[in-house]
Amino acid sequence: MDITYFESPGEQNTENVLGIVKKRCEDLGIKYVLVPSVRGISAEKAMDKFENTGITLFFVAIDPAKFSTETQKRIERSGFKLVFYKQINYAYPDEMKNAFRRFGQGTKVAVELALIAAQEKVMPIGTEVLSLGGTGKGLDTALTILPARSDKFDDLEVREVLCKPRRTKIG
Repeated sequence: MDITYFESPGEQNTENVLGIVKKRCEDLGIKYVLVPSVRGISAEKAMDKFENTGITLFFVAIDPAKFSTETQKRIERSGFKLVFYKQINYAYPDEMKNAFRRFGQGTKVAVELALIAAQEKVMPIGTEVLSLGGTGKGLDTALTILPARSDKFDDLEVREVLCKPRRTKIG
């Protein structure tokens, strides 16, 4: 398996990330994809890409006031789950956030989504997921992760890096 490195972070990588993730789900039989989305744009693109695949999407957003109401309704109609991370009780130690940021903001976010998904019991314990992240807008990072609840952080495993930006800062 090859790792894809994008020249720079940001939303211009979103479609490529979703294509890479869809193929890896098929290769490994992974049934859960975790998607961050601030306003709902990445959520819409993920729902389009994974329509009729049998893959369960789990969305994490920041603020309900910033998230598209129409996208929220579409997620609900699709039977997927959307949570706002500030409403979830989980721990992500600052030293770990800072360590993962060295690999890029998207890596920090992808690991965070895996913690939240485990906390929310999105998938059975011991189930690999594909977790996505981004820098600013859009998606630019994808990791295969064995999630763990935040109180069992040491059990979390980043098993594969599918794609990430070479540069970690926008600009």
